[in-house]
Amino acid sequence: MAFFKKFIPTYFVPKIEDIDYDKLKEQGVKSLFFDLDNTLIAYDCDIISNETLNLLIKLEKTFDVVVISNSNKDRVIPAVHHLKYVYFAKKPTKIGLKKALNIVGKQKDEVILVGDQIITDIFGANRLGIASILVKPIKKSSDRKITKFNRKIANMILRGVKKRYPKAYEELIKPYES
Repeated sequence: MAFFKKFIPTYFVPKIEDIDYDKLKEQGVKSLFFDLDNTLIAYDCDIISNETLNLLIKLEKTFDVVVISNSNKDRVIPAVHHLKYVYFAKKPTKIGLKKALNIVGKQKDEVILVGDQIITDIFGANRLGIASILVKPIKKSSDRKITKFNRKIANMILRGVKKRYPKAYEELIKPYES
């Protein structure tokens, strides 16, 4: 039973612009970890849009912001401009998330990870004890093969979540799937 619980996010919000950052600050969040691909930019884009970049710059006034990605440095570094980052994070392992924690020097309960994938982002955050926000992918059709595979596995796992944690499924997963 506990297996399926590790795939449930703390929150669901359709997109990063809809997150209540003031509420997160009130809750003691000091660092925001953002997944890159399909959370901040589509896989078929090379750089963060000006609109998204301006949001992240604004957030840097209140939070430590780190982009944490499983992509390689040739993809991540040009995409993130001046932002702090971890590339080749190997999510859902703890390796990249621990690097990001070291960059900001914060405790796990002061951090929240924002991502679009159940398998890498949400499971990875839960494994390390970090809160998470699940967002819808920006452009699912741009997913790479491994991400498409991960989403198929996630769909199978989410059937178990639905069966064992129906309330969490209805509130946090069903809106993500629709």
